[in-house]
Amino acid sequence: MTPPPPPPLLLLTHHLTTATAAVSALILHPAPASRKRNRSDDPDPDDDPVLVVPPPPPAPPLPPTSPDHYPLAFRVSAPTFHYLSGLLDPLLSHPFLPPATLLALALARLASGLPYPALADRFRVPPSAPRAASRRLRRVLLANFRFWLAFPTAPTTPTPSCRGALACARFAGPSGPLAAQLVAGASSRILSLAAGFRGDRTDLEVLKLSSLYHEVEQGKLLDPAQYLAGDGTGYPLLRWLMVPFKGPMMPGSPEAEFNAAHKAMCRPARRAVRSLMGWGAVARLHEEESPRAAVTCIGTCAMLHNVLLARDDFSALAPEEEGDEAAICSGAMQSRRDGSAVEQFKVDERAVAMRSALAATVSDWRTHT
Repeated sequence: MTPPPPPPLLLLTHHLTTATAAVSALILHPAPASRKRNRSDDPDPDDDPVLVVPPPPPAPPLPPTSPDHYPLAFRVSAPTFHYLSGLLDPLLSHPFLPPATLLALALARLASGLPYPALADRFRVPPSAPRAASRRLRRVLLANFRFWLAFPTAPTTPTPSCRGALACARFAGPSGPLAAQLVAGASSRILSLAAGFRGDRTDLEVLKLSSLYHEVEQGKLLDPAQYLAGDGTGYPLLRWLMVPFKGPMMPGSPEAEFNAAHKAMCRPARRAVRSLMGWGAVARLHEEESPRAAVTCIGTCAMLHNVLLARDDFSALAPEEEGDEAAICSGAMQSRRDGSAVEQFKVDERAVAMRSALAATVSDWRTHT
């Protein structure tokens, strides 16, 4: 017997009026097979903790009863919901649920992380509908809209030679911690994403296993004079990856000025990570049915994060840091940063010369402004 159709959701749909232009594709890596566990895999209490998940927003009415409820219910504004509904209408299909209802169910799951049975009760739909809607949205986005996660053709940071900031985060997955690596521009737009690595791998190990590393090493993505800023202490100095100077330094020195500028360039990447962690489903990845489902959840939220920024919709954007420790919590999951491995990494003299030249440039710029 065919289940009766659900009550209407009072959601309007609009046809697509604009298209997001971008290139490149989403990079989703499965976790590499483990050969043996390193003795350094256990978290070091002195490691920098990963960014903490912000507290969940108040429970919204589902379905939303006014435009003001959309950011709480779906982490998108009402106009963005209607935009997505019109864009995805031909692709979201179900035997008896309309596309707008499927989208509402999937976004509510991503935004709140509520269990599927609870969503079915609140939307008054069959028990299988929320899970089916979530799977359908992820498949549609990852199959048809990967260009929403792309390296731009022009720099997206105030410093033309810097193409973005590299950061690595850890998430509690269904079978243990998962690591994800991203590059973000000045607006916190995610330019590259690699997810699904074992969470006990160090930041450097994740980097070397990613396609980003191999493409840049082969001369792709970045011009010889361009670089990424590496966030944290888990990365070595490379000719295309700049890290801060170490040790004490004189205030106002070129090295100190470079470190200050470098820190500012890395803030958007940390903000992007905090924004991803703000999605309820990401905060509850350990409840996903498999590591693969957890990885697709991270990728879907990253794509939606970029769509919202492109539409000037800041419903899901984390607030800016108010201080150095704004996003740090001693009780959070630890990052895997092996300082000895970084120190043993052979440093290219060209990278040393490039960083020194950049430090002199930053110092001169600050002196004359």
